[in-house]
Amino acid sequence: MRLLSCLVMGVVISSLSGCDLIKGGDTDDVPPPMPVATAAPVVPTVLATVEPPKPGEIVRPELEDREDGVTGKALTVTGAKAKMQVPNDWTLAKTDMQMANAPDQRSRMAVASYATEGHNALIDRGAASSGLTGCIWQPPQSFSTGKDKLLVQAADGLCQRGGVSTNAAYMATEGLFVLGSWDDGADRTPLFGSMRSVTKVVVGTATPNLVACCRALAQNAKSQPPPQSGFMMQAASTCEAAARANNVSAVNSALSKFGMRCN
Repeated sequence: MRLLSCLVMGVVISSLSGCDLIKGGDTDDVPPPMPVATAAPVVPTVLATVEPPKPGEIVRPELEDREDGVTGKALTVTGAKAKMQVPNDWTLAKTDMQMANAPDQRSRMAVASYATEGHNALIDRGAASSGLTGCIWQPPQSFSTGKDKLLVQAADGLCQRGGVSTNAAYMATEGLFVLGSWDDGADRTPLFGSMRSVTKVVVGTATPNLVACCRALAQNAKSQPPPQSGFMMQAASTCEAAARANNVSAVNSALSKFGMRCN
């Protein structure tokens, strides 16, 4: 009996010990806490801004396939097969090139003719006549402009004028070269409107004689002091435009202001 009691007690103790071991195992196997997710940082939205036109993005939209040129006074250059007009309130003057200036002096054009040598030699001369230095020109572009759909070579540029950055653009067609520039904030509409007014010169049967009369007036202007020389050069330019249109009456009207007549 004593031996049986001891065996029973041993079984009970073993069972209790097994329960303790299982309980202890459950405590050790508790999973660790789940990590707490953190919100991603909020990136502020940046609104897009409209950038101003860069050099090279002005001359084409201003000229390509546009016919809305200004109607004003004629500007014709000897030797060119094309002519243009400038606003009536712009002033004309002759320096190294024919110059046309806006009333506020904030935009200007230098105009000259070229032959087989091409227009490239006139770019620096036109810049110098306009008081521009350090010009950087974009590659030239080709397109048509004006009522006659003349094919032009044109380019945008950025120059210095009096130590201030100044926009510029040139156009070349049919022996006519035009380099325009405008100060920051100036209205460039009249300038490009003048370029868009370009048309081909009409040659009539009486043209050579009429043109010779107009050029005689231009030659006389060189010996006159300013402002008389400027007035005479402006009249000579108007005269030659009329001569190339074979308009004898308009030629003599321009010449008569200075005591001249073309027969």
